[in-house]
Amino acid sequence: MLDKAELGRRVKLERLSKGMTLKQVADASHMSPTHISEIERGRTSPTVGALLRIAHALGKSATYFVEEDELPSISVVRRHERTRHSINSGEVSVADIDFLTTGIPAGRLRVVELRTLKADAIEGKLHEGEEIVLVTSGRVKVVVGDANYELGEGDCVQFKANLPHRFERLGDEEPRFLWITASDGLLSP
Repeated sequence: MLDKAELGRRVKLERLSKGMTLKQVADASHMSPTHISEIERGRTSPTVGALLRIAHALGKSATYFVEEDELPSISVVRRHERTRHSINSGEVSVADIDFLTTGIPAGRLRVVELRTLKADAIEGKLHEGEEIVLVTSGRVKVVVGDANYELGEGDCVQFKANLPHRFERLGDEEPRFLWITASDGLLSP
């Protein structure tokens, strides 16, 4: 959670970027200009309700003002800028992935590319939201609940991520796939 000084800084920067005065934000949020000023200077923390009203007045999601990392409204990740991670099962690395997105404020989507599947299978983490897998090379068996789907290059599957799921290698060719999650911070770079 951000401290009140950083939260206030973000509110002020957003207000100034929109060319709004304290009074305009106060009128749009049904708050006093003095209270908005106190928040901007980090002298007080807004209640959740006040933060929601300020965010609405500034045309932003409230999460924009409280996320740990200040994220841009538009995220571009160049190939050479990708963040690489390993997926581990205990102490053993079972897959290597590249994060293709960094996220945007209040964003729920993450896109990773599975580059190397070191194990015969990896278990997906259960979470609220959805997942999409698009196979870009090789073959993969995606198991969702009791259903099995054998996917080859260009095949895609979408499912609710609160169902047990896993990904299994099929054949000798190294599988690669895009793995898209829609959740609240499941995969974070």
